[in-house]
Amino acid sequence: MVGGTGGLGKAATRASLRVLRVLGQILAIFVICLVLDYVLLATVFSRWKQRWADAASAYTEAYIKTAYDHDLAPNSDSTRVWGNIVYPWHTDRYGFRIGTCAPGEAEKSRPAIFVIGDSFTEAIGSSYENSFAGLMACDAARQGKAVWNLGVASYSPAIYHRKIRVAAQKLGITPREIYVFLDLSDIDDDANVYHVSPDGIVTSSAFHWFNIGQFLLGNFATFRLAYDLYLSSSLATVGSLGKDRARWTVDPTLMKEWGQRGLEIAARNLDQVVAICREWDCSVTLVVYPWPDSIASGDRNSIQVTYWRDWSASHHVRFIDGFAAFFREPSSVAIHKYFIAGDVHFSAAGHRLLFDELKRATGGDY
Repeated sequence: MVGGTGGLGKAATRASLRVLRVLGQILAIFVICLVLDYVLLATVFSRWKQRWADAASAYTEAYIKTAYDHDLAPNSDSTRVWGNIVYPWHTDRYGFRIGTCAPGEAEKSRPAIFVIGDSFTEAIGSSYENSFAGLMACDAARQGKAVWNLGVASYSPAIYHRKIRVAAQKLGITPREIYVFLDLSDIDDDANVYHVSPDGIVTSSAFHWFNIGQFLLGNFATFRLAYDLYLSSSLATVGSLGKDRARWTVDPTLMKEWGQRGLEIAARNLDQVVAICREWDCSVTLVVYPWPDSIASGDRNSIQVTYWRDWSASHHVRFIDGFAAFFREPSSVAIHKYFIAGDVHFSAAGHRLLFDELKRATGGDY
């Protein structure tokens, strides 16, 4: 028996070594392919690399450091890429995203409307004209009003009231109304990401994989091809789901860990926006909207709706429920139709749907 057991042990060891040897060979081949990929892309196919690098730098150069963490760089004029979407990108001298119908110096005398939010409001992956903020700007312009888009990716209530004051100072005007587009991720940001020092300086503790992803996509054709194949596959829809930054509304554990705390912090920060409007004699409209996870989980009457509806009522703030419209179709249809493949941000149809809800709720009078 001892000899038999020893023989089995040696056989198992040899099998393990063979597996390790094969895995080592596969890893070596993969590394060699990546090296060749990198060298060829940097030399023979350098024009491809330059185009991809330009697209990546359009993002890394689009943001600047500020006392409220970050803002858009002024006077930007570039083409950006989000997934397989290519879209134009422009900012004015104040660092506001602009396009057709965006106000300028000549429109400062018009009744001003400030729109603020995060990447959904900045409209990542969309032209200005197809974004809900851009659609609002064009509709308001026909009424002799000016919509200024203060939205910037990764903003949250910790930043909103600070950016609003800075924007008013830059423009030399105060708004007649402020539209706050409150994202699901804002609760996580206020609870876990942003920290405010005693002197009011906002800093971020988040680690972002974005720059690493941009490096891989910009320097290796292998990763670029794999990513493009992923976006065109059915897996892309799955990639937009399972995000804790949206699932805190349906996951009791996340709600207990930081969801409730984030709601309370966000509410205190939004109190500051209301205080600003009392000071300036303007009004506030609060808008909420879903992520793909909200739709997939059937979270129609989300706490993101009920909590902020109650908060709005107690603060005399107009509330617009942007969730409802996204639940009028089967979840699979809505996610495919209203969101960018493999992403949580709105497609052109999603932006239009939210804009239509805004117009219906306001009667088209912003």
